This record gives sequence, structure tokens and C-alpha cells, in this order.
Amino acid sequence: MYRVYLVDDDALILEELINTVPWLDNGFEVVGRQTDPQRALDEIKDLWPDVVFCDLKMPGMDGNELIARVKEAGIGAECVMLSAYDGFENVRAFFRQSGFDYILKPVNTEDMELLLERLNVRLGRSRRPEKPSANVKFNELIAYVDEHFAEKITLDRLSERFGLSKNYVCGLFQRYFNQSLSLYLTDRRMAYARELLENEEAVLLKEVSARCGYSDYHYFFKVFKNHYGVSPKEMQEKRA
Repeated sequence: MYRVYLVDDDALILEELINTVPWLDNGFEVVGRQTDPQRALDEIKDLWPDVVFCDLKMPGMDGNELIARVKEAGIGAECVMLSAYDGFENVRAFFRQSGFDYILKPVNTEDMELLLERLNVRLGRSRRPEKPSANVKFNELIAYVDEHFAEKITLDRLSERFGLSKNYVCGLFQRYFNQSLSLYLTDRRMAYARELLENEEAVLLKEVSARCGYSDYHYFFKVFKNHYGVSPKEMQEKRA
């Protein structure tokens, strides 16, 4: 499981991020939060998180300075800027420091999930997958997910159904698949979407979306393009 640290001078925004973003489903655990950037820096040095989400405008030390000091300390965390400002200079300064991404507030949960999926891929590149699972219960869980991937599947539901703790399930996905439950589901759904688009003649795109478990076609479109680099329609047209 990847470790996340949150920094924002507004405590209410921190609470909202913790309570609305499905961190655990996406393989992340919030290990710390702070409204004071200097205290945040000290805690980040102690905790060594995998990802730092940081507000841009803060009193005493802005987000770009905080990220620069995190990098100077040799902490190899990926950094994501959270801000209500999208000025070109702010963005340029952030990416000059090898920032991972820049997301505007108020944070859209769907956009955040797409971001977490990409973070999972980036962080997973440095972790070598282990051997296939010898855990019988986990294998049963995977078989269930593979069969019901188009349904609403969450860690809460799997934990209750198979009698395993959420943290344990999350850890097993990281250990055996080198990815989160959410990314595993996305890979499974995207593979099925591609199969439908390449093999079923004249299938409607909204039908593909529904059959893959996405009630919102626009969100399906974004996930598909993020996954394959082309839109569902473009992939369908290549078949023709």
C-alpha cells in the first residue's frame, strides 16, 4: 500500500479529501496531514511518504517551495499540487521540480481516481511483483472479482464477503499484482471494453460502457482514453 501525506492550510479541505477520496480502494493510505507547511516538512522527513499532495497558496511557505525542500531532503516522493489557481507560472514552476500532476480545487472525485490510477502505475514500476498467490481465500476473491468486474466492487464488500480485513486485501493486491484493487478492476474492464470494440460489429459505445460497469459514459470515455491513449470511438473505427 502506498503512503500519502496531505498538506493544506484549510483544515476543512483536508477533512474533505480524507472522507471523500477512496484512498484505500486505490491502494493508498493517508499517513499524515498538516495545515502548517513547516510542520508538514518536518513530518514528511520522518514519515517518507510515497506521495505528497500539497496546496499551492499557503502562509509562510507556498507549495512550490515546500516541494523543492522535500526534493532537497532526498525524499523520492511523487508530488501532486492542489490549487484553486491555474496560472501558467505556477504550473511551470511546479513541473520544473518534477511534479507528478496539478489538480484544481474543488477536487472532482472522478478526476482524483484517474490520478490515483496513474500514480499507482508510476509507483509500481519500481516494485517487482511476487509469485502468484498461494492464498486460497485470496484466489477465491480474485475469481469473484473476475466474474463480477462489471458490478460495483469495493474493498468493504470484498472484506465482508470473504472475511478478510480491508488492509489485508489491499496488501495482497499490491503483493501479488503490484497494483490496487481499483487499478485491477480498471484493467479488467478496459480489456473487456477493447474486446467488445474489436470483435462485436456495430456495438453502441454506451452499451460497451454499461457492459463494462460504467453507468456514466463520459467517465468511461475518460478512463478508456487514459488507459489506451485513444478514445473508444477511435478504437472502434480502427476495426473498420
